[in-house]
Amino acid sequence: MKTKEFLEVLKAYKDLPVYFEYQPGSFVRTDYHLTEIKNVDFDTIDCGGVQNKWQEVHVQLWENEVPEPNHQLTASKILSIFEVVNKVRTTLEDVEVFFEYQNHNFHKATLPVAAYEVKNDLLIVRLGEGFTTCKAKDRATTEEEKAQACCGSPIEVEVKVEANQCAPGSGCC
Repeated sequence: MKTKEFLEVLKAYKDLPVYFEYQPGSFVRTDYHLTEIKNVDFDTIDCGGVQNKWQEVHVQLWENEVPEPNHQLTASKILSIFEVVNKVRTTLEDVEVFFEYQNHNFHKATLPVAAYEVKNDLLIVRLGEGFTTCKAKDRATTEEEKAQACCGSPIEVEVKVEANQCAPGSGCC
């Protein structure tokens, strides 16, 4: 989801509390804070030697160690945080928005928006799984190109084992 699409969802449901589901059935605590909105520039070189550049927006969600039962963000409050940020610098709107989150049971992750729904007067933002990829393989168009694109196929090594021990020169030790 692009940042501008996320903001449009917030505008459509201004009065609703916003819940984030970071994995199926697991939600960010309801007293979370939105602590940072980052414009992120990527400038990478992949394993095929090709430079890649793109931008994303990362929104950081944080839970205080001490629960705050009287703290809950609504869509309008999140929009007001974006407005504060935009007074200092403009948030990129035509790029993908991701949410950074972690807790004691979940590693730090940067998660895309998979979907949202309104249920029981709550705006629920479902975060999806992030993934890694090999851009060199992604660019390849044939199976042969894919096999050679990244690190190529693994080299098969014949290992000779004699009486549960490595034979000299076998490559196993």
